Amino acid sequence: MSDITFEFVDAAGNHGTATATVSNITAKSKAKPGTVVLSDDNGYDTALQDGKYNVTMNMWYGENGRIYKLYENDVLIDTKILTDNSPNAQTVVSAVYGKKNGTYRYFAELTNAFGTTTSGTHVVTVSKAAPDKPVLSNDNWDGDGNFKVSMNMWWGTNGGTYNLYENGILIYTEVLTNHTPNAQSSVMTVTNRAIGNYEYRAEIVNYAGATSSDKMIVKVTK
Repeated sequence: MSDITFEFVDAAGNHGTATATVSNITAKSKAKPGTVVLSDDNGYDTALQDGKYNVTMNMWYGENGRIYKLYENDVLIDTKILTDNSPNAQTVVSAVYGKKNGTYRYFAELTNAFGTTTSGTHVVTVSKAAPDKPVLSNDNWDGDGNFKVSMNMWWGTNGGTYNLYENGILIYTEVLTNHTPNAQSSVMTVTNRAIGNYEYRAEIVNYAGATSSDKMIVKVTK
């Protein structure tokens, strides 16, 4: 019989522990776990270093661990109970998502009754969490007050919301479907504008921030 203590952090950042008593565990290991190696697949799915990826722990051969813990920037983010099949390999995948641009340091601990083995530090750099830049165009070829304003984000990290501003005022909002890294587009019909110049700016937003287009001037002449 043995006691296993779990550490956790809730969404508000509060730390806590919980202890479970476990009996009848058959252990094949005879020493502390073998060498622990971390890797990641950031960019494998979209070719973008975005904020969604997997961190994988491998212990290729040796004494197995019973408890796996993964730390991100020294904070525990994942814990799993493993099966001891020493000396076979052990693999654990931890899903990471919602990370903003920055550098994230990971290390893993693999623990059994004989001790704990800690991996080296594995660094993941996120550089494409925010949406890529949208481009505006229009079809006001005749100069009247009725035209279409089109937004295109040709390739890159997608956004979930599209905002269109006219002379600094938000005039249109649309919910977008995220299918990174494919293109995103939207068309808004503008009507009955008086003679004058109109400045437009597009903005694509996701959890990591907002990315704006260059400003576009449309001239209404009749």
